[in-house]
Amino acid sequence: MKFYELDTSRRLQMLVDEGLIDERDRATLAPSRALPEDIGSHLIENHIGAFPVPLGLAEHFLIDGRALRVPMATEEPSVIAAAGNAAQRVARSGGFHTRASRRGIVAQIVFRQGDGVGGGRCDADDRADGVGVGGDASGNRSGGRSGKRGLASFLAAHRREIGDVADRAHPTLRSHGGGLCGIEVRRTGEFVEFDLLIATGEAMGANTVNTIAEAVAAYLSARLAGFDLLMAILSNKADDQRVHVEARIAAADLATSTMPGDEVASRIAAAARFAEQSDLRAATHNKGVMNGIVAAALAAGNDVRNVVAAAYADLDAEQRTWTSWRVADGGLCGSIDMPMPIGVVGGAVSTLPVARLAMTMLGHPGADELMGIIASVGLASNLSAMRALVTQGIQAGHMHLQLRSLAMTTGAQGRELEVLTRRLQADPSRASMERARVLLDAIRAEHASKGEASAGRVHTADGREMIE
Repeated sequence: MKFYELDTSRRLQMLVDEGLIDERDRATLAPSRALPEDIGSHLIENHIGAFPVPLGLAEHFLIDGRALRVPMATEEPSVIAAAGNAAQRVARSGGFHTRASRRGIVAQIVFRQGDGVGGGRCDADDRADGVGVGGDASGNRSGGRSGKRGLASFLAAHRREIGDVADRAHPTLRSHGGGLCGIEVRRTGEFVEFDLLIATGEAMGANTVNTIAEAVAAYLSARLAGFDLLMAILSNKADDQRVHVEARIAAADLATSTMPGDEVASRIAAAARFAEQSDLRAATHNKGVMNGIVAAALAAGNDVRNVVAAAYADLDAEQRTWTSWRVADGGLCGSIDMPMPIGVVGGAVSTLPVARLAMTMLGHPGADELMGIIASVGLASNLSAMRALVTQGIQAGHMHLQLRSLAMTTGAQGRELEVLTRRLQADPSRASMERARVLLDAIRAEHASKGEASAGRVHTADGREMIE
C-alpha cells in the first residue's frame, strides 16, 4: 500500500521500519487528548502525529468593558508576558475599544477575453440597474466615461439569476445571515473579472465562498461567448472585513525607573513615525504586531496564513504599518486598523479540541468580537515592543532569553534551569555551551550532595518586556 493509503499507526511503523524514526520517536508522536488521531488524520494528509505549540494566557486585557485572559499559542518566549504587561497599562486608562465591519469576502471569477458579448466594452464606472460595475485597463475601480453596453449590460440583465445560482450553491447560507450581496465586473489588462462579495455569517467561509464562486463561474461561462474561464477563487485581500481598535495609556503608566512617562510616550510616538517612513523599520515593527496577532488567532483555531496574507496585502508605500501612536490627552494614544478575516464556527475552530476550549475561555465571542480581541492583542504587543526598544533597549531582554535557551540546550530541567540561567547571567560575556555544561554539572553535584531532586517546576514572573 502507498503511504497515503495507510492509517496513522501503520505510517509510523513504516517510518520505524525504514529507520527514519525509532521507538522513542514514535512515542513522541503518539496521539494526545489535545489532538486525537481520528481528528488529526481527517484534517490533513499523511498524518503521523501532532506538532505541539505552547499555549498560554495573556492576562489583564480589558476589551470593550470585558475583562479577559486571552489564549495565545506561540513558541516565542516573552510574547505572552509582554502582551499582558501592555494590556495592564492600557486597562488602567479604560482598556481597548473596538469596532469591526464584516461585509463579506470577495471571490474572483476570471475570464480571458475573446470577442466579448455583443462586441461591447465595459468601461470604467459603468452603473446599470444598481449593479456596481467598475474598472479600467489597469484594473482601477474608478475613472473613465460611462456606458451601458457589453459586460455592464450583461451583468445588469443577469443579476437576479446570478443571485439565485449563488443561493442554490449554498442553500443554508442565507439563514445564517450570509449570501451574495454584491457583484462588480472590471477589466484588468487582458482579463475580465467578476468580483462577488459574499457574506459568510460567523464563519471565515473560504470553502463556502469558493463553492459559490465555482457555481456562478459555470453559469457565466455558459452564457459568455468568446470568453475563456480561467479560474474562480476567493481573494485573501480582505478589505471588507476590517477591525479598528483604540487605546490610551496614561504617561505615568509608561515610566521606567530611569525615564519619566511623558518622555517614554514621546519616544514611542517618534518610533512609530519612523516605522511609517522606513521600510527597514516597518518590517520589524509589523513583526512585533504579528507576534500577538498570530498567537491569538492560532489559539482560536483560525487560519493564520489567511490573516497574515490579508494584513500584508493592506500595506503599501503610503501605509507601511497597521498601528499609529501619538502623544495626546496627558498620555499616549494608539490605534490599529487592519483586515481581519476570521471566523468562530466551522473548520478548525469547531474541530480542534484546544481551539474549542480557547473559545470557551473567551466566553464564546461572535466573529466581530473575536476580531477586536485579536487586534487588541496585536496593539498590546506593539506597545510593549516599542516601550522596551526606546527605553532599556532590545538586547537587555534578548540576553535573558538567549541564556535561558542556552541552559535548555545543555539539558537543564526544572529548578536547575532557573539556577543555571541565573549563573550564566552573572557573567554573560563568558556564556558558552562549554561553560553552561560545566555549571550544570556543578549544580547537579550540589543537589546530589544535599540529597535533593533537581527536577521540579519553578514559575517566574520577572516582568520581561516584549521582544521583537
